[in-house]
Amino acid sequence: MIEATTDEILDYLADVIERAERFGATVLPPNDAETVAWERDGDDLFMDLAVHPPVGRRARLVEIVLRERWRAVGSDRWELAEYGYELRHHELAYRRALHRHDVDCFVRTYGVATHEHCEATMGNPVCGHYLANPPCRGALDGFDRLYGVWLTGTKTDCSQLRCLG
Repeated sequence: MIEATTDEILDYLADVIERAERFGATVLPPNDAETVAWERDGDDLFMDLAVHPPVGRRARLVEIVLRERWRAVGSDRWELAEYGYELRHHELAYRRALHRHDVDCFVRTYGVATHEHCEATMGNPVCGHYLANPPCRGALDGFDRLYGVWLTGTKTDCSQLRCLG
């Protein structure tokens, strides 16, 4: 499990934004907010970012969404509890996602806490959940993986992934 202090979490968000912008992407705050920042949900902190890679004027939308929820685990200590990193490539009608959510349910059902989604045709999954191998190590790792998929300009072969069901 990934843990961090409040200062580390603030730096981490800045690092995610800087990484995306270094690759020419535009980072947008959620829900038409004025700035990108950590939000509060009860005692939890969460981020919800939309990252748009650079595309041509006539190209259809490509979006990488980075979501995380961090839970307090002590005095000035936070733990990454959930994540959802997704690439939605509308021109290719393709979706790739890396998730950690509903942990108890996934461990009970599949024996793992993390999983992936791969839709060669967006909205038409052949398999509901794929094994995440290896699991993501945070938003920087998630961004790098998904941006790398986008850079290839081709769909990942979902049949090469292990289906969990």
